[in-house]
Amino acid sequence: MCIVVVLWAALGAGCGKPSLPIAPVSGKVTVDNQPVTSGQVTLIPQDDKNHTDLSAGTIDEHGVYKISTGGSDGAPLGKYKVTVTASMLPTGDGKPPSQPFNRKFGDANQTTLQFEVVNSPAAGAYDLKLTK
Repeated sequence: MCIVVVLWAALGAGCGKPSLPIAPVSGKVTVDNQPVTSGQVTLIPQDDKNHTDLSAGTIDEHGVYKISTGGSDGAPLGKYKVTVTASMLPTGDGKPPSQPFNRKFGDANQTTLQFEVVNSPAAGAYDLKLTK
């Protein structure tokens, strides 16, 4: 019985780091109103929440992405810089793959994309409109 209590207490304590509240995050990525059909969206925390899990999601063939963090759907509440990286698959004709949007959106130091993850976002709050 004592072993069960000790094990339960150890598991209940976790790693000593409290869980951060998570909210669903999804949106559409477009360039000149056309969907970006592959790639990844990554969120870079801008506030002092000290969470270390990666918050990212893959862009599907319709331009839609859904963020996951540490195996859970969503991202911790807070402000983020956002990067978008294109899938750089070979074209099959020997030419290097083309970048469908400005490379600054894939660079954490240059991106102009940002938003705040909240519990009840406005419609389209997480849509990402890129330029070439």
